[in-house]
Order: sequence, then C-alpha cells, then structure tokens
Amino acid sequence: MPPSLSEAYEQPHFDRVAVYVTLAAAVHWAETPADIFRAHALGCPGTIFRAHALGCPGTEFSPDLPYVDVMRFESTGALLLEQAVGGPDRETQRRTGGPFLEHPPFTGSGFTGDPEHVVPVSWLPHRRVPAGAELYRKAADGSSTYRGRFVSAAHGWEFVDAVERGRVRQPRTVDRRVGGLARVGGVVDVADLVDDGATVVLARQGGRPEGDGWTPTTPGMWARSVPASDVDEYSEIDVRVQHEGADFRVVGEFTDDGGGTRLIGIYMGHDAEFAEARGFIRTEAGVYERELPPELLAGATTRQTQLRGWPGTTPAAAVSSADRRPRGRDERGSSGGSWWSRLRRS
Repeated sequence: MPPSLSEAYEQPHFDRVAVYVTLAAAVHWAETPADIFRAHALGCPGTIFRAHALGCPGTEFSPDLPYVDVMRFESTGALLLEQAVGGPDRETQRRTGGPFLEHPPFTGSGFTGDPEHVVPVSWLPHRRVPAGAELYRKAADGSSTYRGRFVSAAHGWEFVDAVERGRVRQPRTVDRRVGGLARVGGVVDVADLVDDGATVVLARQGGRPEGDGWTPTTPGMWARSVPASDVDEYSEIDVRVQHEGADFRVVGEFTDDGGGTRLIGIYMGHDAEFAEARGFIRTEAGVYERELPPELLAGATTRQTQLRGWPGTTPAAAVSSADRRPRGRDERGSSGGSWWSRLRRS
C-alpha cells in the first residue's frame, strides 16, 4: 500500500479499498521492500519493479523506502475479483479485448511482466475493507511486523498498542453504500459476514440501541453478533451517478470548507487516459475519485446485489440485482470525506 493509504487507515473514518491484487502464494518470495516492489511493479518503466503493473505517475514508492505495508485478506467469491486484462496502450487493449487501460509496466495479460515468476493480477472493485484483513510492515532487513486487523465495520481497525496510542479516539461513521447490509427483524444495519459466513456482525451508530446483545466498540459505535440463520436478508448496494460522461459509484459524503455537502465518487471505468484527461484524482493505481455535487443523487440508480449462499438466499438462487432510486439515510449515510481530501487539507 502507498504510505498515504497506510496513514489513512490509522484515521478513524477510512475503511475502503480498491486495488490491484495478487495471490500471496505467488509472491511468497517477496520479503523486503525491494522484493515487494519487484513483485507488485510499484515503480516506473525501466526499473526492476515489473510485476503488479500499478503504474508510474505520482507513485509514492521507491526502492529506498525503509519499509512497505502490505494488506492480506482471504479471497472469496463475495469480493467479485476481476482478471486485470487490457493493456498499457489502446492497441494492446484492443487485441486482448479487456477493459483495463493502465500505465506501464501494466501488461494487460492478467499476469505481471516479471520473467522469473508467474504472478497473476486481479482487480478488487471498490468496497469496505474485508473483515479480517491484516496489515503487515515489511522492512528492508527482511523482517515482517504485524500492524493491525480490520475486525468489522462495527469495530473498525484494531492496531497494535504502539499504533493505537497515537490514534485519535473520536466517533466514526460507516457508510451504507459500501459493504454489507443485513435485515434482521425488519431493521437494516451495516453488517459483515464472518466465521465463514456462519455469523453476521451488525453495526449501529449513535446512542445505545434498543434490544439485547449490543456492545460498545469505538466511540458512538455498537456491535451485535447474530447467527446467519437469524438474518432475513444480506446484500450490498451500489449507488451510481453519471457526471462528465463518466459512471461514478457514490461511496460517501462529507462537509466541505463552506459547510456544504459533497459526494465522494469513484470512477467505475478502467481507462486511466480518460480519467486523467478529465482531472480525476488518482489515489491509487487504477483508482480515481472525484468530489461530486449532491444534486446528482436525484438521478442516481441503486443496485442491490445478493450472492448465492448469503443469508436470505437459497442455494439455487442466481446472483440478483435490482435497480431502484435511493431512499433516505439508509442509502446515503456519511463517511467523513475521502482520505486524500482529508490529508490534502491537513
């Protein structure tokens, strides 16, 4: 992860991720920052960083960094990973037929360009950080230090004591437009599937909720664990708007310096040339954000998705989605602003 993203995760609000990923087993040999850069192509063309094809412009990475942070999480069908096929130029993209147009050293083949290792490259679409994801710090001497774990939306990140002592304890917000939602007894809460899908951890913000089983976690946040069999429906929603000829997913909102509300939009295309020509903010390789006017919500389309095996579905049920207009706070929420905009103002 770039250093600014590691810093953002240590803040109370930020809990989102979208990134090129690979299998841990494919890069087991990468023990130092230099190895990791080689395995994930974190540099520019002409360097030894050949693999993950994350691109060059604005990179925060350098072979001289004393450490680099790595996120590890279990790969499941719920993550909806996409093979990163396309190309570093229009001609290569046309030949492969893939949707990704990304800066070199991205190859567009679905694999990295490292001649010594076979490293597959996939795209993790924008979502809340998977429950159970862990952070490790890989140092130049080859050591690996555990940093923290994203427990769930209800608990947020829990870091080692040395990191926790420097974190600000303040109320955080969790946006319903990113990650799981569970309906239990007619009430819909932000939620995560844990224990291999056997348990659902509900999250609720504000004062003490009514009912039994709620326990406080971070300031203003409450958690309740229920068996998956008690959940009437588990799903995710995806709120889309059109702006400047591009498709954006709304993932949060924040209050700007003038006291107005602004939306956080994630560009859903994979065309780096298109995004950069329009001034979209590149926050990570392949990830482009834009602040959007709230008026766009009036024309938003909301897709509800359920996968086979999720609570409330039958084993034979197909993946389903339905488009509908967003209604009320259940689909609007608040996320405290994008991490790049908060860091930019600090």
